[in-house]
Amino acid sequence: MEHFATWLINTYPLSSNNNRQLLQHGLRLFRQGNVIDAYVEETSIIGKIQDNGIKHVLIDTEITDLSRCSCGLNDLCAHQLASFLTIWSQTKTIASLIDSWKETSDSTPLSMENPKKSTTYVEDSLTSWLQFLENQHEQFKQAIPTKNTYLTGLTHAFFPKIRLVAPKKTEIRPLFLLHASFFCMKKVVACYDNSQPYQYIADILHRFVDIVEEEAKGLFHSAIAFQLDSLLNESRQLIRSELLEQEEPFIREWFYVYQFTWNDVFQRRNWMTTELKELENYRSLQAELAKTHLLFLQKRDEEALKLVKEYEDVYAPYLFHWIQALVLHKANNRLENWLSVSLPIMTKYIHSEPTYERKRQLTKHLLKLLSDFSLHMKQDAIFLEALRTLLPYSYGEYEWHLFERKEFRKWVELQLWMGFELNGLETYKLNQIKKADPYALFPLYHTAIHKALEQRNKTAYKEAASLLNVLHSLYKKEKLEDVWLQYLFQLKERTKRLRSFQEELKKGRYSYD
Repeated sequence: MEHFATWLINTYPLSSNNNRQLLQHGLRLFRQGNVIDAYVEETSIIGKIQDNGIKHVLIDTEITDLSRCSCGLNDLCAHQLASFLTIWSQTKTIASLIDSWKETSDSTPLSMENPKKSTTYVEDSLTSWLQFLENQHEQFKQAIPTKNTYLTGLTHAFFPKIRLVAPKKTEIRPLFLLHASFFCMKKVVACYDNSQPYQYIADILHRFVDIVEEEAKGLFHSAIAFQLDSLLNESRQLIRSELLEQEEPFIREWFYVYQFTWNDVFQRRNWMTTELKELENYRSLQAELAKTHLLFLQKRDEEALKLVKEYEDVYAPYLFHWIQALVLHKANNRLENWLSVSLPIMTKYIHSEPTYERKRQLTKHLLKLLSDFSLHMKQDAIFLEALRTLLPYSYGEYEWHLFERKEFRKWVELQLWMGFELNGLETYKLNQIKKADPYALFPLYHTAIHKALEQRNKTAYKEAASLLNVLHSLYKKEKLEDVWLQYLFQLKERTKRLRSFQEELKKGRYSYD
C-alpha cells in the first residue's frame, strides 16, 4: 500500500485545485459509509461504492495504468480513492496520509505539474516523437513502484497509453506507432541480464515486433506520400543503424523490424540501391542479412543465395521468412531455387534445436509452407523429402500423407520405425487396411506377437494367441495358408518350452496342428 500511496501523493499533488476536490469527494464517500465493500487481492484493491448507483472499482497498486472504475473516468476517480482509503484505514490513520500528502505538495513547485514538454510533440518531426516517448517513459518509470512490474507495465500500460495520444492523421499514425514499438523494444533489451530468462525477454520483444509488422502494412499505401519523405528517410537510417549496432542474442528481432519496414514501407520510395551502397561499408552478420533481404526484394536471387551458401547455419533461422514470402506470392520458380539451397540448412537447424516442442513447431511451420508449394506445383518430391528427413518431428504429417494416399505398406513401415505398438494405433485405420491390403499388416502383427511372448506371463500369452487368430485371418485373405502353416510350425518350435503359451494355442479357436 505504501507504494501506491507514494504514487498517489506524487501524481496528484494538492497544489492543484482539481486534486483537492478529488480528495474531498473521496473522503466524503469514505466517511459517509458509501464504500459497500473493499478488499485486497494480490496486488489489486477491489471495491464496490454506492454513488448514484453501484460503482465497481479495480486498483492495480503496482501498474496503476491498469486501474479502472465503472464510472468511466480514465484517471483516478473519487470511487477508487475511497476504496483505497478504506484499505489504508485498516492499518494506518487517514490523517497521517493527508499530512504526508500536504507536505509533499507544499514542496513541489507548480511548474512541475504536467510539464509541457512531456505532453506535446511536433507531428511531423521524428526527433520530437522520440523526445516525447522518452519523457513519457520517464514519467512511467517514476510511477512504477517496483522494477518487477516494469516489463509488464511497458506492454500493458505504457504502450496502450502512447497509442491513445498517437497522431490522428492516417498517413502519419502508423509510422508514429511503429517508432513507439521500436522504442519499447530498445527498453526491453536494456533490461536483459543474467537475472532475466532469455525467453521471457524474447516473448515480450515479439509482441512489439508484431506491432511493427502491423503498422508497416498500414503504411504500405501512404509511404509514397510526398509529405512523409523526410520522416521515412530518417526512419530508414535509424532502423539500419539500430540493426547494425544490435548484438546477440536479439539480432533476429531487430532484423525482423528491418524486414517488415523494407517489405512495406521503404521500398515504396525506391531507396534500395542507396541502402545497398551504404551497407557495403559494413561487414557483419547484421549487414549481410540486410543485404540479402534487399537482394531478395529485388529478385536478385543468385546473389542472395550466394550469401546464404556462405553463411549456411548462421542464416538458418532467417530462411523461414524468405521461404514464406515466396509461398505467399506463389513465386514457384524462385521458390524452387531457394528451396534447393535452403531446405538442407533448415532441416539441419530444426534437428539442432534444444527442445522437442521447438523442433515440432518449426517442422509444422516448414511442412505447411512446402505443402502449399506442392499443391501449386502439382508435384510433391520436395515435400516428401522433407517429411522423411524431418522424422520423427514430421510423423503426424507423414503418417496422414501415407494413409490418405493409401500407401499402407509404407504407413506400416513408419509405425515400426517409430516403435509404435499395435494396440496404440487407431482401430479404424487398421480396419481399413485389413480390407484394402491385409498383407501390409503382417509385420505389425508379427512384431506385436513377438513382443507379447517376450513378457513371459499368462496375460501376455493370451494376448499373443488372440493376435495369432487375427493374423491367421489375414493370411487366409491373402490365400497364403501354406506360408501360415510354415510360420506357425516355426513359432511352436521356438516356444515349445513356454508351456502356458502352448496351452493357449490348444485353447485357440483355430487348429494349429
